[in-house]
Amino acid sequence: MEQLENSELAKQLRCPSGDVGVKVGNIMYSSNSNMIYKTIDRLNFKAGGHILELGFGNGHHLPYLFSKDKDILYDGVEISETMLKAASEFNNDLIKQGKVALSIGDDSGKLAFTDKTYDSCFSINTIYFWEEPSKYFQDIYRVLKSEGQLTLAYIQKDFALKQNFVTENIFYFHKTEWLIRLMTNIGFYNIEQWQYMENTTNKLGQSVVRPFVVLKGTKL
Repeated sequence: MEQLENSELAKQLRCPSGDVGVKVGNIMYSSNSNMIYKTIDRLNFKAGGHILELGFGNGHHLPYLFSKDKDILYDGVEISETMLKAASEFNNDLIKQGKVALSIGDDSGKLAFTDKTYDSCFSINTIYFWEEPSKYFQDIYRVLKSEGQLTLAYIQKDFALKQNFVTENIFYFHKTEWLIRLMTNIGFYNIEQWQYMENTTNKLGQSVVRPFVVLKGTKL
């Protein structure tokens, strides 16, 4: 995506749109697939469990998710109409079977779901776009069942700030220790973290060694 200005790339990474957005979505999946699979591997699957994802992108990871447990129900929320269309087309069979429901949300941190609906909520590479993560954590806590879990994956702050496309007022980076404090204050407990290093390609097509974190907490 070198042809895009850094500011335009930042906007597309936050909310892919149009034909360029489709390409960005494909690049994000390719670049982040290892992180996505590692996060899914950390989810606790319950028979017939109900899972929520915030920011599903082009949805190419859903077959891997369902390979873990074919009997789960999955709801996904996106702010990008372009990604909603792409993911709906790719996962048409799962949608027809009633196993997947995809919808559009916003960046308010409010979720259009009833209390105590989900066994698990996960979100990958979206927290950089949450200016106030506590708003999201509070509503995620609300829609989780007792003992439900929130799992987040994100690139470490020090590495992320070195990327050329990082733009002020679009990206917000947070230290893991601060996120843990927020989650604890809201009521999550038994918070675990796993740190990884991976060889991947960044959004400019450059090879990088990238550190990322998977963070998981449980609702009381």
